[in-house]
Amino acid sequence: MNTQGTERASEPSGRVEISHQAIVSVVHDAVVSCYGIVDMATRGVRSSIGRKFGLGAAERGIDIAVEGDTLTIDLSVVVLYGTPIFTVATNVMQTVKFRVEDSLGMHVERVNINVDGLRVGDEFGRPA
Repeated sequence: MNTQGTERASEPSGRVEISHQAIVSVVHDAVVSCYGIVDMATRGVRSSIGRKFGLGAAERGIDIAVEGDTLTIDLSVVVLYGTPIFTVATNVMQTVKFRVEDSLGMHVERVNINVDGLRVGDEFGRPA
């Protein structure tokens, strides 16, 4: 019995499109799950106004450039005061790259981290 031909025939044909919002959601969840990250930072006037009115909270601090199936991700974060900033940033880079590639199947070329602030708080990032 030949099973090689039947396996290929059962694969569906078509294409998969992943929305910008889906990418942002995966990136946001990956970033805020990392130790030492307190919040995403606002970048620019538009983000600041949006934050005041509660608009686009998941997109705040995330900029994604897509070329085909390759992503470049720029993140602006607020780090917990007293944590090793370089270690936290490196962990965020690795976590975001892994989660996006694993979840979405898209190649992440770069993850750039901008530490835009430090916040004093307890080990969970809550204000002290």
